[in-house]
Amino acid sequence: MLHLRARRSGPFISGPVIAAWALTGAILLSASAPGAAAEFSISGTVTYEGEPLKRYPLRMDADPNCAAMYDGKRVLSRDSLVGDDGAVENVFVYLREAPEGASGDKPEEAVRLEQRGCLYTPRIIGVRVEQNIEIVNDDPTLHNVRALAKANRPFNIGQPVRGTRTKFFRAPEKPIQVKCDVHPWMSAYVFVMEHSFHSTTGSDGEYRIDALPAGSYELVFWHEKLGEQTVEVEVTADVEGLNLTFEGVE
Repeated sequence: MLHLRARRSGPFISGPVIAAWALTGAILLSASAPGAAAEFSISGTVTYEGEPLKRYPLRMDADPNCAAMYDGKRVLSRDSLVGDDGAVENVFVYLREAPEGASGDKPEEAVRLEQRGCLYTPRIIGVRVEQNIEIVNDDPTLHNVRALAKANRPFNIGQPVRGTRTKFFRAPEKPIQVKCDVHPWMSAYVFVMEHSFHSTTGSDGEYRIDALPAGSYELVFWHEKLGEQTVEVEVTADVEGLNLTFEGVE
């Protein structure tokens, strides 16, 4: 098991502020496994150490339909989800470049992005170029979908109550923020990828990338508040316990 630490070198900035991070140095991992299969995996856990990241109450009462879904209970922002054990949710982990000749065909099934409880769920998604995204409004209120794309054509469309829109992007772009102008706290991020070697951490902070041939790779860890870190990995067998910790300034 190898645990990497990514120390924040500047002041933490929430919302409009920018977080500065030192780049993780190159890490080489290798192992030999006689007779092992030609495809391997990289897995591990992402954690956070430092002062608790601030979460703020969302203004659900700005829309009575949103407030009614929570019976007046306070709902906190979801851009900095860190568990009691330090596990970081919504870290997008991906290969900077796919193995040569191993990108594969884009999946036929669509990726689902829901507007549920006046929140985007999931908050982070990865899709292939030209892979459909089904944007589903599960709420009894109107939303809109504004994609702040740069390499792709941006769009801003209405989202009917209990309705579905289908969109796709023609060029790779990492990431595209998707917002709802009706409810400005609603946000999600779409990574438009040229390959499928990526994973998003859940509440346990774990990630896993499968079906990798042996080779040298640059592994990227991206979080909307904690920044981006990269690790170079030499894979000749399954790489387990490649853990990364984001460190805050004490």
